[in-house]
Amino acid sequence: MRVPPTTVPHRPEPVTVSSEGGEPDGRARPEGTGPVPASVVRAGAARSRLAGGVALVALTMASALLRAGGRELSLWVDEGMTLGIASHPLAEIPGVLAQDGSPPLYYVLLHGWMQVVGSSAGSVRALSLLFAVAAVPVAFGAGRLVSARAGWVAAVLVATSPYLSAQSREARMYPLLVLVGLVAVAGFLGAFARGRRRWLPVFVLGSAAVLFTHHWGLFLVAGLAAATLWCVATAGPSRRQVATDAGLAFVAIALLYAPWLPILLAQVRHTGAPWSRTPNPLEALGALFSVLGGPGVVVVLGLALVPVVARRRRGSRPPGTAALLGLVLAVTVATSWAASQVAPAWSPRYFGAYLPPLVLLGALALARAGRAGVVGVVAVVALWTVPLPFVADGRTPGAPVPKSNVAELAAGLEGVLEPGDVVLATQMEQVPLLRHYLGPGLRYADPRGPVADPRVADWRDAFAELREADPMAVLDPLVEGLAPGGHVVLACPRLFTDEDDLLWYRLMDRHCESATRALDADRRVRRLRGPEPGPEARRVGAAMAVTLYERTRA
Repeated sequence: MRVPPTTVPHRPEPVTVSSEGGEPDGRARPEGTGPVPASVVRAGAARSRLAGGVALVALTMASALLRAGGRELSLWVDEGMTLGIASHPLAEIPGVLAQDGSPPLYYVLLHGWMQVVGSSAGSVRALSLLFAVAAVPVAFGAGRLVSARAGWVAAVLVATSPYLSAQSREARMYPLLVLVGLVAVAGFLGAFARGRRRWLPVFVLGSAAVLFTHHWGLFLVAGLAAATLWCVATAGPSRRQVATDAGLAFVAIALLYAPWLPILLAQVRHTGAPWSRTPNPLEALGALFSVLGGPGVVVVLGLALVPVVARRRRGSRPPGTAALLGLVLAVTVATSWAASQVAPAWSPRYFGAYLPPLVLLGALALARAGRAGVVGVVAVVALWTVPLPFVADGRTPGAPVPKSNVAELAAGLEGVLEPGDVVLATQMEQVPLLRHYLGPGLRYADPRGPVADPRVADWRDAFAELREADPMAVLDPLVEGLAPGGHVVLACPRLFTDEDDLLWYRLMDRHCESATRALDADRRVRRLRGPEPGPEARRVGAAMAVTLYERTRA
């Protein structure tokens, strides 16, 4: 006798929900288990957040330790100019910057910082370290707008970046530029790539801060504007709302920046970078190599990007995050290169404007590459932090190196110079650094004449004026005003230029030679010592040489 089969009603098996993005993970719970209580889910999420927070704090602290060394190296010429500007009363800083050619945000922040911690080399450089360290959690937050894994990769890349390691050891604005650049790009991703309007204030304030930090911020904002237009063009039914948000955001940025425009226009007309060459097309690519610390990292990130690009279908709408970040980067590089064709201002220090979109693009690619991406992150971090055996001194990228010997030369003149003595610097931008180390009681001059405020390098029409300058005419009244026993310090850059060098540097050597001949032939003074160091000194950082003269007769 046959027994009829028993029919069992079908019961769908519950599926769990992943912790990222709320999508099912496809794993069935064992039969008989009920839904997880909400309290257990909340407790698990809280533990996960706590563990993530601890890991992020640990990564940030590791970044600070990686960059802790080299803070006590003596200041160099750019830092001397920075400290001189920031030492002015707060209300005077914008006007002083009309002579220098920079926006005010970093100098205002450094002014307040110096009021609290002082103006020693280590103290003023600590502010740059603070900005570089703060960039780690900001990069994490920006990357999280793409995915959790991209957030961690972005944080690791910023924590170990050799560009940030080098710039965090100098009292300059470049770590701040990277920090606010990351804020601006994060605001763009949130507001326009993800369509979350609450990110609009972040985008506006971050972009305005970029503009007020460095003039190359204009190029990064241009890249963000191009990507925003792409988002508007591909927004579909919501195009009007996206266009309205974009218009309001850029109007707000323009209104915030408007008070600085008169000074910006004066800077464009009268200041510049006569020390810079016009870059050729290959140098635009070389800029990416520079900011990423070498070709090895470029190769790793390039390989990671290949499958990301391949997965995007031609003509797909809306544009993906990788495409938007790529457009931001491309426009930033292209506009900065094009501007330097008109008025050369091309320097590896400025390439920090490229780092925010570049880091986030690399993080996105590595995060999507799975296990290969993990290998890629390890490779990049190793290239950035492990000493390089093929470098002569075995230094790691971004390791601190001395850039100036002015502090050493000033120590050698301690106890010799007295108030009223003369310091003539044939490199005009060295005057603020010489004043910082030699003190305020001396009379400072450059080949154009006495410097009214030696804390500031006056770049207004400097190139034209230095071409016409006559150091011998400057020296005569300065020497005449010295009492017997007074001193003249001739400070010259150690350049050893030739005809292939820029005229800006050849003028420095020419003025040094003219001043040396004039002083050696002047019967009112005699040479006591120098030049120190002599031409035989080829060590890194031996940037200046001084010759000391004494007034002997009335």
